[in-house]
Order: sequence, then structure tokens, then C-alpha cells
Amino acid sequence: MKERKNFNESETLKNLARSFASECMEGAKYQFVAQQCVTEKLNYLQSVFKTLAKHEMSHAKVFWDLIHQNYEGDIIENLELSFGYPFDCNDLCQSINCHMESEAYLSNNIYPTFAKVAKQEGYPEIAHKFDLIATVENCHSALLGQIYEKMKSNKIYKSSESRKWKCSQCGFEHTAKQPPAPCPLCEYDKGYYEIPFKME
Repeated sequence: MKERKNFNESETLKNLARSFASECMEGAKYQFVAQQCVTEKLNYLQSVFKTLAKHEMSHAKVFWDLIHQNYEGDIIENLELSFGYPFDCNDLCQSINCHMESEAYLSNNIYPTFAKVAKQEGYPEIAHKFDLIATVENCHSALLGQIYEKMKSNKIYKSSESRKWKCSQCGFEHTAKQPPAPCPLCEYDKGYYEIPFKME
């Protein structure tokens, strides 16, 4: 069994702290995107982004807990970290594209690297958490890619074939190439219709 590096002096501690900060920022940014969806009358997408924000905050809590479970001592006075963090534009479609790329980078580069470091330093359970969170971030990237492609091609509420559209407010269902606007039952905007995404 590999001897563990002292956690308090490890790169794994710094990587957990970087990941905690990153996930908190992503959670906040997804809340901002959710609010922007409401402004742009894409209310169903608001719920999608609120769910993504909840996921990111759950990941932050995992990293927070791992720090506190492994740190020797009562308090970390100040942990100096250096890392870059992107701030995307205000355009909703481009912002979603930036988030898609960020999630892909986390899942394919950052978290696998952090997992490798944790293994090398003798923390396989922490490495496993990085790997698990990377798989979730990969799913986020795929979902955001679908949203981005639909928005870019102006097909959020358009389909090449007739399909079932369901109002997320009242449950009314309508089969057509696009949903009726507003909903004939509750009279809520078209933005309340559920948007179909392929989950892999």
C-alpha cells in the first residue's frame, strides 16, 4: 500500500480547495443563468439550470467534507491558492456554450489530473470522488451542448417531426412540430413547455 503524504502539506488539499471554490462559483453562475432564462421567457430552462446549480453545490459540499475529514487540526487559517477562472459573456446562448466547454474541461482534464495526484499521494478514496464528479460534469457538458445547439439553431421550441410537448406548469400535452403559445389550458408562455433532451 502506498504511504500517504501528510494531508496538510499535500497538493491534494490544494486541489480539493480549488475544486470547492470552482464548484461554488459554478453553482452561483448557474443561478445567474437560471434568472436570465426567466428574463428571456425560457422558464423551463430555469429549472434545468437550478438543478445544475444544486449539483455544483453538492459537489462543493463533497470537497468541503473531504477537506475537513482529512485535515489535521481545527482550522485552516488561510490557504493560498492560485488558479484561473473564466467569466463568460452576458449573451445567454454564448454563456451556455462557455459552461459546456468548462464542464468538459473539468471532466476531461482537471478532475482526472486531481484524481491522479490524489492516488500518487496515497488518497485513493479522494481520487475516486474526483472520478465520480468528473462523470457528472461530463453529463452536464452533454446536456449543455444540446441546449446550446437548440438555441443556436433557434430550435428550442421547434422540431422537424411532430412530438409531444408538455406544459411544465399545468401538464397540458400537445402533439405537433412546435407547442402552442401560450398554453391553451393555463395560458402560460411557451417557455414553460418541457424541452426534450437525449440523456446518454
